[in-house]
Amino acid sequence: MERYKRHIVRSADKRVSDFLRNQVKASGRPDFGGLQGDIIEAKPTIYVLTTAISVYFNTDSKYYHNEELLKAVNLAMDFVINCQREDGGFDYPSCNFKSAADTAFCFKRLIAAYRILLQYDKNNSTKILKDKYFTVLTKALDTIVSGGFHTPNHRWAICAALLQGVGLTEEPLKAERYRTRASEYLAEGIDGNEDGEYAERSTGNYNAVVNNAMIAMYEETGEEKYLGYAIRNLHMMLTYIDPDDTIFTQNSTRQDQGRSDYADKYFYQYLYMTSLTYDQSFDGAAHKLIRDNMERGGLAPDCLHILMLHDAMMNYQFKDYGFLTEYRKFYQDAGVMRVKTEKFAYTIINNKSTFLFMKAGDTQIYVKIGESYGSVRNFIPQNLAVKEKEFILTAVAEGSYYQPFKNYSGTSDWWKMDHTKREILKNSEIKITVTIRELSEGLEFGMRAEGLEGLPLRLEICIPSGAILENETMYMKAEKGADMILKSGYLEIEYNGRQFILGPGFGSHSFKGHYSGEEVNTEGFTIYLNEYTPCEKTVTLTLKNKDTLRKEIL
Repeated sequence: MERYKRHIVRSADKRVSDFLRNQVKASGRPDFGGLQGDIIEAKPTIYVLTTAISVYFNTDSKYYHNEELLKAVNLAMDFVINCQREDGGFDYPSCNFKSAADTAFCFKRLIAAYRILLQYDKNNSTKILKDKYFTVLTKALDTIVSGGFHTPNHRWAICAALLQGVGLTEEPLKAERYRTRASEYLAEGIDGNEDGEYAERSTGNYNAVVNNAMIAMYEETGEEKYLGYAIRNLHMMLTYIDPDDTIFTQNSTRQDQGRSDYADKYFYQYLYMTSLTYDQSFDGAAHKLIRDNMERGGLAPDCLHILMLHDAMMNYQFKDYGFLTEYRKFYQDAGVMRVKTEKFAYTIINNKSTFLFMKAGDTQIYVKIGESYGSVRNFIPQNLAVKEKEFILTAVAEGSYYQPFKNYSGTSDWWKMDHTKREILKNSEIKITVTIRELSEGLEFGMRAEGLEGLPLRLEICIPSGAILENETMYMKAEKGADMILKSGYLEIEYNGRQFILGPGFGSHSFKGHYSGEEVNTEGFTIYLNEYTPCEKTVTLTLKNKDTLRKEIL
């Protein structure tokens, strides 16, 4: 752990160096990291100050007891005080004002810094700074206890701050008010299920935010039920790590959807849990996250303050290394099947137009079916049946049309008419069944469409731009936003040294979709396999050894 602690401290030093360098802009206007154009925000300054106070008291840091840093921290705290509203709140000035939730996020780092000051300042040399922190913290609680929230995770950030406030305040009536308000939020029930999922399914961001709140509530109350939510989520997260060690985020309901990030933000949470009670999978995950981060040359997760407040984490010795090499888990509530084999991983998602993702290394391919049937633009599975290595997705869509009102509706203005009161004519339907089977080298997927005759379906295989496409008659580079129809035979796809083979193709039509409302693959390249309904087709997408594949094609 010693070399990783040094990496964490060096990364903290780098953040603090940037903070000191950017204190004054060329104009002479103070800049503590909270100035974004003409928008002033306290949160970035509050966050970096926690790191600054940590390195000030860390003997391995170049800023240990650095007087210049202490002066800058005091000055920056004056900036924070000036940003705090009369009611104690902080703004998230791009959208949230007098926000209890955003004040709670600030509170999380403010109280960590305050606790560092209390624990490490033995001779009370930073009394002025401590007093500033105490004043800001107690004032912030006034907004947190009386405010509200927007999103599910906000509730638990608020609860954590309120429970931390109980131990901070010296006034029994306020402490009771904080407990009572926290209990009102908790009465709603925490949105973590037995699989470890939270409501927002935000693997790339808000899972970690909620875990942090659960850990804080456990530490303030000693109630292990809070710890249980974080433990279950961290076990779940191990099955959301793809073969290239990035997080699968496609099922998130928040802004991290589709983002590709390493799981570094979970490092201290895995370390915290395994330092409490050893867990081999958590130990291996924490070790891999910090070692790989260091070897990539990136900044370590910003968690020095957490380690310095937990001796067991600071002195932990790793025993293992690595994520799960294989997993197979169906998350029924979310309708997500996650599988990782020795050679590749894949994800099947119910109720999403992009229903299948396959990934080998850092190469991701995803699959959709274009339908263009009335208002329906894509096959969106309504049911997912899970067998051992076979998965069946089904959906029924109906062709429907408005009927004229039987009586005058009261207006001739189309936009004022209540169209929900119209009778609907349903004169056709399409049932699509997709069967996905796991093979040793990849996947087989069958598409069966029944019902209306003559609807042009499009099986869409979306690959990264820059891939090389090749078979016995053609060779081309996949351009961003472009497409092709594979009318017959097999196609070799090569990207970043990995080879796939797709086929057999079919192309009874060249229709690419309706002119409005289509989901267009603008970032990658699309391979279409097209057929009219009714139809039944089977296609394979498999990994192949390059030399073997060329021999088969030739």
